[in-house]
Amino acid sequence: MSTTTLDAPDRTGLAPLSAYAAICLIWGSTFYAVRVGVETIPPWTLMGTRSLVAGTILFAVARLGGARVLGPAGFASAAMAGALMFLCGHGLLAWAEMRVPSAASAVLGCTVSLLTPLSTWLIGGSKRPSAMAVAGLLVGFAGVFILADPLHGRFDSLGCLALLVSNTGWAFGAAIARRWPSATSTLLTSGLQLLIGGSLCLAAAALRGEWSAGMLAHVSTRSVMGLAYLVTFGSLVAFASYGWLVQVWQPERVSTYAYVNPVVALAIGVWIAGEAFGVRELLATCLIVGAVALVMVGPSLLRGREGRKRFFFEKKNQKTFG
Repeated sequence: MSTTTLDAPDRTGLAPLSAYAAICLIWGSTFYAVRVGVETIPPWTLMGTRSLVAGTILFAVARLGGARVLGPAGFASAAMAGALMFLCGHGLLAWAEMRVPSAASAVLGCTVSLLTPLSTWLIGGSKRPSAMAVAGLLVGFAGVFILADPLHGRFDSLGCLALLVSNTGWAFGAAIARRWPSATSTLLTSGLQLLIGGSLCLAAAALRGEWSAGMLAHVSTRSVMGLAYLVTFGSLVAFASYGWLVQVWQPERVSTYAYVNPVVALAIGVWIAGEAFGVRELLATCLIVGAVALVMVGPSLLRGREGRKRFFFEKKNQKTFG
């Protein structure tokens, strides 16, 4: 199975910035759309339908453009990534949002950025996480503990655990997708991952009995509109943008979309859905987002500090021996 390095230089310009903005804003809003969807549509049915429809469209467009899958190895990579990102990641997210408010789910979603350096390292795609990254991971999960408050049952503990497992699945799936490309175009890669992941979600839905007449008899127009938004924007626009962006930007840089997602989700959850947001939520949000900053920005700051120290040391030596 061929690999691609995670140390390629970042591409600059308007296109990557536009893709990044789409990911930040759209995925921030999808937490509420998922919440609306699972009001009357069972979770794995919701996410399976979303992924399968979007995947079929992306796959067809890419194939018409001449893209092809990179043999059995490419299919295997797409299958692993699709299972982790959609069956595990999206399926558990939808299930958890039946128990945890969308705003809190978005805050917990920040842990994707904390888990990204760990997942890329474990699959052999990057160097061992720095001490600062480990510290950020610990601080972030302290924020998760405060937000979930398992000792007092503030939120459903099982729902919060499901969100953490969901985020872990997404982080590892994205790392696998970047390290082992599945196709000759990112559009076909995204479509194949969605097709496989959506099929697995619908299989899980059938096994869970989600297609029984009783469970699907009262699907509301509101939930269908939520599903339509998830397909059109959450998958077709945002996931296609994400699939392309992880090929041209470093994964740690891409994953900083988790800074913005909670802000968008909190605004929608509090102002539109009327979800509670108090001192505890604010403290947890600050800890988790601060931890993400520590993981993402900290190493660059250290490198910059070391570079400045080296510069001044060399200048001092030049004066001494010049």
